[in-house]
Amino acid sequence: MSVARLNLSHGSEKEHLSLIANCRLAAKELDVPIGILADLPGPKYRIGDFKQKAITVPTGNDFIFSSDFIDANIPTVNIWPDGFSRDIRKGAKILIDDGSIEMRVIEIDGDNVRCKVTSGGLIKSNKSITSPGHTSRVDYFSPETIKAIEFVKSSDVDFVGLSYIRNSKDLIDVKKKLGSKVNEVRLVAKIEIREAVDNLKEILLNSDAVMVARGDLGVEIPFQKVPSVQKKIIDLANRFGKPVITATQMMDSMIQNPNPTRAEVTDVHNAVLDGTDALMLSGETSIGKNPVKTVKAMAKIAKLSEKFLDKSIISNRRENNFRGGQGLGVDDAIAKSACNLSNSVKAKAVLAFTESGSTAARVSNFRPNAPIIALCSQPSTSINLSLHWGVIPIEVKSFNSAQHMFWEGSRIVVDTGIAKFGDFIVVVLGLPIGYPGNTNLLRVIKIPESERDGTQAKSTIS
Repeated sequence: MSVARLNLSHGSEKEHLSLIANCRLAAKELDVPIGILADLPGPKYRIGDFKQKAITVPTGNDFIFSSDFIDANIPTVNIWPDGFSRDIRKGAKILIDDGSIEMRVIEIDGDNVRCKVTSGGLIKSNKSITSPGHTSRVDYFSPETIKAIEFVKSSDVDFVGLSYIRNSKDLIDVKKKLGSKVNEVRLVAKIEIREAVDNLKEILLNSDAVMVARGDLGVEIPFQKVPSVQKKIIDLANRFGKPVITATQMMDSMIQNPNPTRAEVTDVHNAVLDGTDALMLSGETSIGKNPVKTVKAMAKIAKLSEKFLDKSIISNRRENNFRGGQGLGVDDAIAKSACNLSNSVKAKAVLAFTESGSTAARVSNFRPNAPIIALCSQPSTSINLSLHWGVIPIEVKSFNSAQHMFWEGSRIVVDTGIAKFGDFIVVVLGLPIGYPGNTNLLRVIKIPESERDGTQAKSTIS
């Protein structure tokens, strides 16, 4: 895996801190960069806590959402945050836990919402509640979200998932709340409601990545529309050069079973072909019986699916986004040229020497056939690249000349078995050295590269 996700709507701070520490320790022991994504609750309604492990609600029975005890004969639970009764109307459909249970509102009396169960089941604490067509109008910063933001500000996380984001204002407000921490984390906008789909362009412009969160999306819009909306989100993210994650129920049957269904295999395959940068597992690894098998199965499917990806389609999406304006900037033009050149000479790798990660990210946007090796002098840069398609980050020490970069890149691809003597690699970097976000040099190297200035290179893989 490339990223570990924490859902701050569940669990305690102590549990989250323990998971972060375990993840960092495992990454260090295995010498792999692993990002940590922390999800904020956002303005999403959830079932409150109750003493029982679960409440059974049969079809046809009445059910009440209220903060008070109303009727001993009717099951009653509360909803947080406040405001649910003001966001719905009589006759509205209510879905619990991504549609596992369905109800219909029959009466609203103040903060009390009385429902008829139309499809029963087990209700558990903290599960999500949605009402299709009734977007939450509560303030984005519920007490639970504020608490989660404070946790993020004091914790070692790399990405922040913004649940139930509605528009760019929500994004900008979250950035303000994060304060100086906003310079250390990347914001992932979760597209879960119709309003977010309608405002997708402005959300993309103000976020670092997006997620196709199909669980809530599938109850907020008609389920038959989810596949086309997924394709729309991925397409637009590709055009904007922003990483996109496809999530929810990708291998859902593996929560219980040792192997995925054929439909799930096809779902993962098609998400790769659509152009997604990352695939996410949820219940499969958080509560499932087969977490390791599930990750291995998903990786196996994705690796094979990559062979059928038409990379030129993704590349053209990115380039076409600039048409009608001034064309590609120098940075993006160099990145696209690196991809075309590497494909033409059948290079074994595209090496991106990158301070901030932007060079490797730009190359990733144009989908070369060869793997992208990001040589990073900062551990944080390696982690920031963990969501980008096709990027393999390798930590190196700082360089004092471009020639040392060429020599070290040549040595690394040979030592790692990526290339051998006589093979070509394509190198992209920015000059002068040490200035991030400045991709302006492109070169083809035939392995091995000699160190022409005669000075022994000091840089090694760290």
